[in-house]
Amino acid sequence: MTNVLIVDDEKIEREGLKYLLSREEGERNVFEASNGKQALQIIRSEDIQLVLTDIKMPHMDGLELSRRAKEENPALQIIIFSGYSDFTFAQEAIRYGVTEYILKPVNPDDFHKVIQKAEKEIERRKKKESREMKEKNFLQQYFLQNYLYSGKAETLEKAKEMIDMDKWNGWHCGILIESDVAFFDTAEETLEEEIQKELRRVCFYLNLNARQSLLLFQDVYCDYQLVANHLYNFMKRKYRDSFYLAVSRKFEGCECLPEILEQLEQQMEEKFYHPEKHVFSNEDDVLKLSVGEVQDSQIMQMISEDITRKDTDQLRKHFACLKEKYHDNTQYSAMYIKFVFSNVIQELFQENQFSGERRLEHEIERLYNCRNIMEIVEVTEDNIKEYEAFLDRSMSSSRNEVAAVKNYIYQHYEEDLNLEMLAEKVYLSSGYLSFIFKKETGMNLNRYIRVFRMEKAKELLCSTNMKVAQVSERVGFANVSYFCRSFREYYGSSPESYRKGTGEDEQTS
Repeated sequence: MTNVLIVDDEKIEREGLKYLLSREEGERNVFEASNGKQALQIIRSEDIQLVLTDIKMPHMDGLELSRRAKEENPALQIIIFSGYSDFTFAQEAIRYGVTEYILKPVNPDDFHKVIQKAEKEIERRKKKESREMKEKNFLQQYFLQNYLYSGKAETLEKAKEMIDMDKWNGWHCGILIESDVAFFDTAEETLEEEIQKELRRVCFYLNLNARQSLLLFQDVYCDYQLVANHLYNFMKRKYRDSFYLAVSRKFEGCECLPEILEQLEQQMEEKFYHPEKHVFSNEDDVLKLSVGEVQDSQIMQMISEDITRKDTDQLRKHFACLKEKYHDNTQYSAMYIKFVFSNVIQELFQENQFSGERRLEHEIERLYNCRNIMEIVEVTEDNIKEYEAFLDRSMSSSRNEVAAVKNYIYQHYEEDLNLEMLAEKVYLSSGYLSFIFKKETGMNLNRYIRVFRMEKAKELLCSTNMKVAQVSERVGFANVSYFCRSFREYYGSSPESYRKGTGEDEQTS
């Protein structure tokens, strides 16, 4: 739809132009002004694309209006309708960038030709701007996805050469959305728009794979837990699938984005231990509480989950929080502190194989014989070190399980693969497989499957004459449009362009 502004101090002239416009095909929003000054205010407040104006008017004539309007919006199409046949007027109008200069009375056939020409130019500019916007958005997605997963400084430097980094540096919080099925493979391209409309806020949308997408927000002062709850209810109501959301901590600067994604994926693993929960917040909010506010039950819950996942990095982090709470703290009795730290040792011994190597009773007795907090911490840390050594010894069998999963992916990449099904194949819990797979390969399972499929797609495009749609189906994509978008985000060009060895985007079929 074109926004048209008719400017003439004679109402009858404006009505005449409105009548001629009504005979033209297409839809238009028509605005009116009786002089140039009033018209300039409308141009500044509305998205006007086409101006039809007289020359002689009070306050500001049509030539001055054209000059000032073009300065503010060079893309504006301006047509002057005037009774002045003097060539100097037409010459001046052209100098100001007026599209056409037509003498009154207006010939309907001439009017039709001029309007068609102007609106074709408007449409051409709109398409060009849309292409440029899509290209900019693609570059943002291409570099962002590469940086998120590589974390390489050179990737960031290359991005700075190609795109405006103000947007990246303006993000302060991320929300990861995950589905139990390949939801994003078949989701409508309007999903991003629908999410922003529902949340009534602008965010940057990045699809990571068929099951995950990331939203990045700019607002600093916002309760993103509430935003995530609202978004979860919207997704559940509209799409009926099962969704999980993880909310990041607040952050500053784009350099930390890979770390933020890693934390979000770690939070998302909580769904295997709390299947009833669908929104997971950042646990750092708990750890940042003052000593008096941190509940022992909260810290012990996190330590218990770390041990279940065999995540020693997080175990160390949460144990450090417990140490900090009780270091030089005379508020608690020695017996209570021993009780708290004994719980850590008991959690370690929940691992059956580890408990077979060491005697729980002996370690608890050692702890209760301690004379001060330093000794209590030392005994507990001895057990954590032993637990870490035990995990290192058992990693060889884990490597076999990871290898089995990778081999299954190589043989069945065209099928619908998911973490739960692959975990069943090697008789592991979903959470544990997720942990050991990332530890062994350096990437989560969804990302690994996507990378392998992209490599296979590249191989098929370069070595066969299969159509793009056939390649898409062969490598496990149910939606060819989503495949093309994913391929372009991964390699920087469309499948057809890649096959031809060009960097240009062409229409795939």
